[in-house]
Amino acid sequence: MHAWIAGAALALLSFVASPAVAAPPAAADLLAEVGYSPAEIARIEGGELVAHTIDASSERELVAAFAFFVATPPADLLSQARQGLIDRVDPNTLAFAMVPGPPSLADFAKLTLDPDAPKQAQAYVGAKPGGALNLSSQEIAAFGALGSGAAVPAVEQAVRGALLARLQAYQAKGLAGIAPYALAGGQQRSPADELRSASQAAKRLQNYVPAAYQMLLDYPASKAPGTQEAFRWTRYTAHGEPTVSLTHSLFVPDGDAWVIVQRQFYVSTGYNSEQAIGALLPAKNGTIVFYSNRTSTDQVTGFGGSAKRSIGSKLLASQLQNLYEKVRATQKKSGA
Repeated sequence: MHAWIAGAALALLSFVASPAVAAPPAAADLLAEVGYSPAEIARIEGGELVAHTIDASSERELVAAFAFFVATPPADLLSQARQGLIDRVDPNTLAFAMVPGPPSLADFAKLTLDPDAPKQAQAYVGAKPGGALNLSSQEIAAFGALGSGAAVPAVEQAVRGALLARLQAYQAKGLAGIAPYALAGGQQRSPADELRSASQAAKRLQNYVPAAYQMLLDYPASKAPGTQEAFRWTRYTAHGEPTVSLTHSLFVPDGDAWVIVQRQFYVSTGYNSEQAIGALLPAKNGTIVFYSNRTSTDQVTGFGGSAKRSIGSKLLASQLQNLYEKVRATQKKSGA
């Protein structure tokens, strides 16, 4: 489960770190609409983290949802979260970097194929449709053209170039710019379709934060006023294998509420895509956060897929809750 956990975990500190604002949409109303009982809402308001069951939007989707209350944190914690502090909390992270402006190859300079770079380089140059690596047909052809004897630095540079191209295409066209992964037999898996399905499944937010909801589907054509965004790449270990992802984080003020979205629109192996949404609703003496995560993976399809999806989602929710407690402990140690 580590591949899904590593992808989902990056969103949590941003949610905890976001500032409370006045006159919110009623937090209890949103929690009730998504299915929380009055007793559960009272537990949340009392400081508990309470998990919740949500329906998957496709047969490939693992889901997790919960809500919790936090006191308003120090102002500088938000800045630290946007610098990628959660990557330092997660022991699976190998390297990461924020992309602060128009992307260039220089933003990927720290990305290497370590550990075991020669093996990783050969995996890229020998990649096939439907193999372990998520690559488009064009990317597979480009890596194959390097030849089996390609030096590690040349392959690393090609990986950086492929990631740069994906980031630029997404920034220009949003979901429409995401190249599909090539599968065996000429088939494709579309991360864009998976993310669109995940966004449409968040339709309840439309009643509370309509501008933020529309932005999920129409980015970059639709941007709510005051929206802040950040991009980063992260290389981490998942299922014992090095994995690289591209992540888009959105901080969206919508009336008196905040919505924070973390969208992994490219993942090199292990799963297809991930989208986490946090609705931040100010409450007395702090903020109530409703969090949902939808992770697309082909590992839960086929025979027994429904049972595997249910088990996987429960494990994912459990691990996310554990990470939340770790983040809370980190805050306490730092005096937050």
